[in-house]
Amino acid sequence: MVIIMCFSLTAPAAQVDASSRVTVVYKGKTKSFGGKKTYAYVNNSKIKVAKQPIFLKNGCYMGPVNKLFKKSSLKVTVKSSGNTLTMQYRSNVIVLKNGSRNVTVNGEKSRMSAPAMQVTYPSGKTKWAVPLKSVCSRLGITYKLKNGVIKMKGAVNSATTSSSSSSSNSSAENGQITLVLDAGHGGMDSGATGNGYREKTMTLSILLGAKRMFDNDSRFKVYYTRTSDTYPSLTDRSNLANNYDADLFVSIHINSASASAHGTETLYNSSRNTVTAKNGLTSRELATYIQKSVVSTTGFTNRGLKNRTDLSVLNRTKMPACLIEYGFISNSTEARQMNANATRYGQELYQAIVGYLQSEGKL
Repeated sequence: MVIIMCFSLTAPAAQVDASSRVTVVYKGKTKSFGGKKTYAYVNNSKIKVAKQPIFLKNGCYMGPVNKLFKKSSLKVTVKSSGNTLTMQYRSNVIVLKNGSRNVTVNGEKSRMSAPAMQVTYPSGKTKWAVPLKSVCSRLGITYKLKNGVIKMKGAVNSATTSSSSSSSNSSAENGQITLVLDAGHGGMDSGATGNGYREKTMTLSILLGAKRMFDNDSRFKVYYTRTSDTYPSLTDRSNLANNYDADLFVSIHINSASASAHGTETLYNSSRNTVTAKNGLTSRELATYIQKSVVSTTGFTNRGLKNRTDLSVLNRTKMPACLIEYGFISNSTEARQMNANATRYGQELYQAIVGYLQSEGKL
């Protein structure tokens, strides 16, 4: 006789570490999220958010707006009305909707990696939680996640200079030349892309190459619109130059068109040439000298000067200004060369600016 024995086996419940999760009420339903973090660093200060913890949604860290943006040293202006949240940092304004990944940035629509959320924490308080990386990049705030620690820093749009002097005296009184260097695009705005490269990365590398040289030249006081992957608005860039009464403004860009397009060109605004003339310097003269020098640096075809009256940074700045298009990221040969030589390009841009000022008897 064969005896058949049956056993009923019940699998044990999966073990969940409740301490690593955050439970909130969202849209009337209780939700549980992992990735709990009870602090972050904002401008190097540790901000504790144990009562409104950071959590993961859609692979994005969601953080409390009130603690990390409004009440921290960032001093972001925050306004909430019903399902709408408005945040402003410097001249960047973003508008978010509860439960939506869509966001309006300075009037332009884009899409975030996770939605903005109005959530009720166990403490009973209802607060806004937003995808930190997406929001930071749009406001012009640096966001980094390193070794599990979130760090946020205010954009260096107006405070980074190559002069070691902290005096409030103007650069003119100190006999210095005040210069603003602008690395085009940044943060959420990658600029042109092509052949595996991004314009924002190249422009920053060129700027940092120039910065190394200016840091050791006491004849200059240099302000940088950005020195990391942040996004200062177009208004921020021109305001920085105007607020510091700069002598010159130079913007660094990379061109894009067809795969066969090639060459270096420098843009200036002819309609502003007279009104922005300063101390015997003009936009056209600056652009002419810079174009010649940059063509020598890149070895690319000389496409000459281009008159552009439609560009914000050339329209709003109140001093001689030009915008350099080093080469075409859409051209595989030029893209590789620009990427490989970005630091040298920056160093030689420094030499070009020095050469221009010396030719005008200003140095």
